Amino acid sequence: MTTTALIAEYNPFHKGHEYHMQKARRATGADFLIVLMSGNFVQRGEPAVMDKFSRAQAAVLCGADLVLELPVCSACGSAEFFAQGAVSILNALGCVDYLCFGSESADLASLRTIADILSDEPPAYRQALKDALKTGVSFPKARETALRRVLSPDLSSLLARPNDILAVEYLKALKKSQSPIVPIAVPRTGNHYRDTSLEGTFVSAKALRDLLKKTPNADIRAYVPVQTHPVLEQAFSRTYPVFADDFSPAMQYRLLLAQSFREFARCLDVSEDLARRIYRLRYEFTDLSSFAALVSARNYTQTHVMRALFHILLNLPADMTYLDGCARILGMRSGAGELLHTIKNNGRLPLISKLADARAVISSYPAFSEAQKSHALTLLDAEQRSSDLYQTAAAARFGTAVRNECSRPFFVLNS
Repeated sequence: MTTTALIAEYNPFHKGHEYHMQKARRATGADFLIVLMSGNFVQRGEPAVMDKFSRAQAAVLCGADLVLELPVCSACGSAEFFAQGAVSILNALGCVDYLCFGSESADLASLRTIADILSDEPPAYRQALKDALKTGVSFPKARETALRRVLSPDLSSLLARPNDILAVEYLKALKKSQSPIVPIAVPRTGNHYRDTSLEGTFVSAKALRDLLKKTPNADIRAYVPVQTHPVLEQAFSRTYPVFADDFSPAMQYRLLLAQSFREFARCLDVSEDLARRIYRLRYEFTDLSSFAALVSARNYTQTHVMRALFHILLNLPADMTYLDGCARILGMRSGAGELLHTIKNNGRLPLISKLADARAVISSYPAFSEAQKSHALTLLDAEQRSSDLYQTAAAARFGTAVRNECSRPFFVLNS
């Protein structure tokens, strides 16, 4: 049995994602495709434009055999921790042979060279990073500057490509964990990751999000696989489309509720300096996206600030690790029974099929120590908070009732 994994956000799912699945299956001869997908919040520090169950359903309809949830602390983390958390879960499943990811260059040798430098941190790189940080730029910018100093010009060009950057993080995470999983790079085709054009066969997810933000009732069916059209129709004006500013009332209340900047500094990815800045500016809050722009500075990118704000809103503690706690099913094909059986027998994580039973399953999982159980339950609580928050914001936007996630079954496609 050959199993290939994809790490994704599908925000929203489009034709390029379907193409990636097809290429991954053909390139690896996979019997099963596992998708590890971000839940309701994504790596840029924003809510997903569509709820996780709908996106998981779209993925299964287009070829995924099993969709598992990437926990919010990893899904809403920087590229490094997004990759680290995802690879940790894939390692723990005990059945993944390949990790297939998109890449602008698809040059694994060059990507590995960069990953090795970041993993091993040779003296020349450490000094270059130290020098760059002294200029007051953000850490991601300083790291890029340091890498450009130690890399040849042809390799430096990879640092400007978003998918290549994430590919480097996957390779670094695989190396650091001594993973047996084999990486496979699929050349990205169609429009660029940040391209906002709606022309061409494969438009970017950003282009679709921008269109929906400008025109929330826009018809995007021309850009997504036909199998997913019913998903769009079911989710529209219920949990789709959702944007960061739908969380503005909750965010403003959270900021004003604080008695000290230290409450913010206790949250994930929020330094004391950033916490002080957020606390000082909180009375200038008008909406979430404008506030993130206001708080951002030379050493804090707007993406970093947005991520920090959602970590504050979700109350993710600074000591929360970006590692696995459980493997929660969001969708699957009925023919994936053998895959589930293998994960249950070979995996090192509790497999959660029903959220209402999750605490009991984790608490009784024989392979976990008491510390691991406590850690997994903390992650589970964070996941439930994030889901409740997302559902509340969607309900306020569309005038619908908040749905208890425990009552929502995962999607099964009979095949």
